[in-house]
Amino acid sequence: MTEKMQLSAVCEIIMGQAPKGESYNTARDGWALIAGAGDFSAGKLAPKKWTTEASKLSKTGDIVLSIRASIGAKVWSDGEFCLGRGVAALRAKAGLSKEFLWHWITFKEEELVAKGKGATFLQVNRGDIGELEMELPPLAQQRRIATVLERVDSLRAKRRKAVALLDDLAQAAFLDMFGDPVMNPKGWPVLPFGEVCETRLGKMLDSKRETGRSGRPYLRNANVQWFRIDTTDLLEMDFNGKDKVTYGLAPGDLMICEGGEPGRAAIWRGEVEDCYFQKALHRARPNVELARAEYLVWMLRILSMRGGLSDHVSTATIAHLTGAKLKLLPILLPPVKLQQEFTSRLEAVEEMKKRHAVQLATLDELFESLQQRAFAGQLWDHEAA
Repeated sequence: MTEKMQLSAVCEIIMGQAPKGESYNTARDGWALIAGAGDFSAGKLAPKKWTTEASKLSKTGDIVLSIRASIGAKVWSDGEFCLGRGVAALRAKAGLSKEFLWHWITFKEEELVAKGKGATFLQVNRGDIGELEMELPPLAQQRRIATVLERVDSLRAKRRKAVALLDDLAQAAFLDMFGDPVMNPKGWPVLPFGEVCETRLGKMLDSKRETGRSGRPYLRNANVQWFRIDTTDLLEMDFNGKDKVTYGLAPGDLMICEGGEPGRAAIWRGEVEDCYFQKALHRARPNVELARAEYLVWMLRILSMRGGLSDHVSTATIAHLTGAKLKLLPILLPPVKLQQEFTSRLEAVEEMKKRHAVQLATLDELFESLQQRAFAGQLWDHEAA
């Protein structure tokens, strides 16, 4: 039976420290400063500031770990960086594989996050990190375990990339068939959104009038993401008989965010029975003789990406897409037959995404199982230990 040991016994923990204010610069002189998870990008260090004076430095091969706000986020150090107070570097000592350490600290992330303390934002200290306990197999077995986990993790990454590429394919199909909706190079006829869809804002939440006697689930801004509606955390408020008619949802309704990220939209597919919507959202019901919901949601997405909504969003304090502004939004109207062809292409893409999602879920389960077994000693060759 292998004895448990604390991380501090097998790993050097270099806690970051903020350099003096006068040492900061943006001229890329001195050391690139890593202040926190905000300086991580796509699995690499992406510094935004530099300093001419550094006391805590990472080395190539260190794991740079975020220790505040986004506790547990991590990235490999590919050089010498100044460590700010929002990060720490983990440097494996002799007898500990850095790749094994990477996967083990991933496995321990929840435990580390639970140690976070702080009034304004959570953070962990050297003791919190160093007291994490591990069982350490021989170095050769560490490397074998890390290799197995890396292979499965690589397959998961490829599946995620495939899904992202399918999203790109849908966008490319839209632009190929309809052109840029901001510039309208194909000269499609244009109508205001209010003449294409019947629209209305949802019900205002008034806690003073809530009785709880006719509570029903409702959608709010946070539930509507691009192309999908998240129903995992629906709240409830009263919707009486009249409200049910006014604020009811039907499959095919287009739900559009009024604030937050104005214009963000998804199609309601009847995910929850007897569901309604709050004032932070617009409900749009397309005139099917003019437009398909699938076409409209992609139209809004590309307009949002290309600045086509900016003239229609009120920004005096917080950005809003008001009911009046939405009704005036110009919408390109290619033939419905062409829109339907686009919808058919989308359905094929979505079917491929579903298959990838099933395979990704299987890989996620496998990876989690392997992690559990690896760090519980169940993947070790105990005779060789």
